[in-house]
Amino acid sequence: MPLQAVTVFCGSSLGNNPKYEEAARALGKSLAEKGVELIYGGGNTGLMGVVSKMVHDNGGKVTGFLPEFFVTKSPSLLESIGKTVIVQDMHTRKQNMLEKADALIALPGGYGTAEELMEMITWRQLKLHNKPIGVVNTCDYYKGIIDWVSHAKHSGFIGAHDNNFANNGSLFMVSEDCDDLLQRLAEESDKILQS
Repeated sequence: MPLQAVTVFCGSSLGNNPKYEEAARALGKSLAEKGVELIYGGGNTGLMGVVSKMVHDNGGKVTGFLPEFFVTKSPSLLESIGKTVIVQDMHTRKQNMLEKADALIALPGGYGTAEELMEMITWRQLKLHNKPIGVVNTCDYYKGIIDWVSHAKHSGFIGAHDNNFANNGSLFMVSEDCDDLLQRLAEESDKILQS
């Protein structure tokens, strides 16, 4: 069964490498072309704004979740593309983004993106969800996290009991190519649904 909705975590700024914006554009276009709804953290700035605009401009559906305090601080966030849902806090935002999606993807971003990605990986490890997770590793952006995971495995903090998922024993998959990543996420989602 094809993916119906994908949550994308990414930066509220563009970063300093134009390749990051290119990746966000490519992912947004691919989601729209495949008829996959974008679930994201709301807003209209940075990579978040780029990916949501690309989905919308290519005929796709967009739903953003914004915590109340973001809207209070920056009312212009309500000018987001697509449907915007106001939620109580950051935890409720992440919970909604997880519940509404069939898979999760991280593009480059800052502390918030890293925290969201790691929390979703942790929740998967704890079997709070079994949705596939992908990382768009544009220009080796996530090399540090990938290296850390390898180091944690070799150091005995991530063990065999954590390796019961696809992707060579990893709780997430990595690709620089958005279409490749979406295809692999869809395949893993199918395997999960069939098991």
